[in-house]
Amino acid sequence: MDIYLDVDGVLLTKSLEPANYVNEFLRYVLNKYPDTTYWLTTRCNGDANVTVRQIAHLFEPDVAELLNKIKPTTRILSPKTSSINFSRPFIWFDDNLFNVEKEELIEQNSLDNWIGVDLKKDPDMLGKFIESFPMPIDCLSD
Repeated sequence: MDIYLDVDGVLLTKSLEPANYVNEFLRYVLNKYPDTTYWLTTRCNGDANVTVRQIAHLFEPDVAELLNKIKPTTRILSPKTSSINFSRPFIWFDDNLFNVEKEELIEQNSLDNWIGVDLKKDPDMLGKFIESFPMPIDCLSD
C-alpha cells in the first residue's frame, strides 16, 4: 500500500509546530511502509532531500533520520492527485482537498482513500491513526 503525506496541516500545525503524536505517527508509518511512503506536498517537487532539510530539525532525532525513507513525488502545484498511483492501494493524509482533486478521487473511486486531517478540530488525530490506522477502500475487500 502507498502512503502519501502532506506536511503543513498534517505533520505540522498551521503555526509550523510539530503536530501532537507526529513522532509516533511517523515511526509507525515508516516502519510499516518503509518502501511505499511518499511526500505529497508543495514542499517537495521531485527532491525529498529539500523537504527533509526544511523540517527534520522539528522532529526527534530517530524520526528525523526516518524521514529519509520518504520518497519524493514530482508534480505541478495542482492537483496533487496527479502524483498518485491509482493502480495501487493508497491512503493520502492531507488537510485540504481542492475540488479538482475531489473530482479525480471520485472518478477513480478513491475518495475514501483521502484522510482529511484537521488538527485544529482534533489536535490528537495522528495518535488516533496509530491506534486505528485507516485502510484504503480497495484493501478492505481483500
